[in-house]
Amino acid sequence: MMPKEKMTEDVSYIRRMRREQRARRTRRVRGCLLSIALMAALAVYAGGRAAHGPTENARSGPDSGAAQPLQASDPASNGREPDLPRTDGPEELFASEELEELVSGVLESIVSEDMTKMEQARAVFDYVHDNIYYTGSSDKSDWEAGACAGLTTGKGDCFTYYAVSRALLTALEIDNLPVERVGGETRHYWNLVDCGDGWYHFDACPRSSRLPAFLSFLFTDRQAADYTAGAGRCYYDFDGSLLPERATKILFPN
Repeated sequence: MMPKEKMTEDVSYIRRMRREQRARRTRRVRGCLLSIALMAALAVYAGGRAAHGPTENARSGPDSGAAQPLQASDPASNGREPDLPRTDGPEELFASEELEELVSGVLESIVSEDMTKMEQARAVFDYVHDNIYYTGSSDKSDWEAGACAGLTTGKGDCFTYYAVSRALLTALEIDNLPVERVGGETRHYWNLVDCGDGWYHFDACPRSSRLPAFLSFLFTDRQAADYTAGAGRCYYDFDGSLLPERATKILFPN
């Protein structure tokens, strides 16, 4: 069992990591809003000059088409900066506040400050693989709803495993993308993940005991093809043109 002091340190680390992550997003949002406000102000100024014609000074000089300097501030504003659209707080990772809380609770229990990105990804893989019961069905209309359902009910199908993995990996700032099976009689979903060593396949969904054994954590296209050749069903057939180039170095031989 994890010592109380260590658990406190891990929780503090997760919370600090999330605060910093949100602060970065907030700065980016404010920067974009400021740029939009300045562009709008210039557009209004230019439109006003076009509507009212050249100023008195511009008509009297040789460069009658020259624009006048833009004033540093509008006198009516009393020197205040223009008001920007307000935000209600730091940008959230997910549309659902419930999902945000569920993800935070899981990560506080499975990752620690000294973990590498790959170790964090493996912790996510093990958690999702071991804590969701495969039922063979799920609502596939929205991945966030699928993740929320998986974390609250503890059951679902391959889409649920993909969605929960995506939510946890995203919160950890581990790059990930969805992958969907091409061909076959049934659908299958998994993740593509980059922990810093290139893009690898990541499939936390358990397979039937009738299929060959396979560690589906950070595996290559070649490993996916080899497994599919033995398992059939177009198991890991996918359209690689829809995805970034994948790494070829095998990290975990099967």
